[in-house]
Amino acid sequence: MAEIGSLVDLLLFYTVERALFNRMVGTLGKDPQQVKTTIALWLLLEEIGYHDLIRTINYQNNKTIEALFNEALLCLEYIQPDKTEPAVLHHTPVFEETKNYSRDFMCKRYMHIMETVCDKIFGESGAIEVDESGTRPVLSRDRPFGKGCYAHVPEAARESNLNPEASKFYPEDVRTMFLTFSRGHPLTREEIINFFISKWGDVVQDVFIERTRPGQDPQFGRIVFTTSTVIPRVLNGQSKAKLLVNRKHLWARIYMNRHGEKRKSQSMKF
Repeated sequence: MAEIGSLVDLLLFYTVERALFNRMVGTLGKDPQQVKTTIALWLLLEEIGYHDLIRTINYQNNKTIEALFNEALLCLEYIQPDKTEPAVLHHTPVFEETKNYSRDFMCKRYMHIMETVCDKIFGESGAIEVDESGTRPVLSRDRPFGKGCYAHVPEAARESNLNPEASKFYPEDVRTMFLTFSRGHPLTREEIINFFISKWGDVVQDVFIERTRPGQDPQFGRIVFTTSTVIPRVLNGQSKAKLLVNRKHLWARIYMNRHGEKRKSQSMKF
């Protein structure tokens, strides 16, 4: 069982996914379990090249989302072992992409995402939320469905006239990015620091890795920069950056609270 602080950070990392889940269940009236499996597939597609797919889908109108949802359900049938290829999907981009990988690979990655992400951030009828203090997960009951937030970089992180050396005068929250690792391929603190220094110079203030039980690999961490101006350079116009560090994948996102605002770093329990 993950520590509460680690679960909260996972929820904050998947803010857009949770908003999309609430929209599809609440506004479109889709079955929560099917929506959960669909979003797991979309996360898998992001891993293999469809960068920012979730955010792009969340910006679409309801009719488009419904069409993508139906297509995803058919793709999910195809990647299951011993399933036949549905002819209706022959010429759709998503299906063509799934055909580039073995069903065994797709199915295993899908199950991993379901277990480590979707089963933790989605409840039976709504996404798991973070309480007002920003420190504990709660079931969403009073929050209106479909009123999710869109991932964005806080204004302070996009532009800063502060001296990069004056980090103590600049809130740590807006100088922080949340990091996730590939299953079975965690990165050490030193590997992360050396990578960012080699790419962007002496910009790292500190790196924190999730604390795990003996024998368990960490799944995520966070990095604090000396200046917020590094973040838009890392993201390069995207909401999530996919990086390759020592032949291992690393994903980085802006560190936000449930309102899309700056979050106090003290609530992080690594």
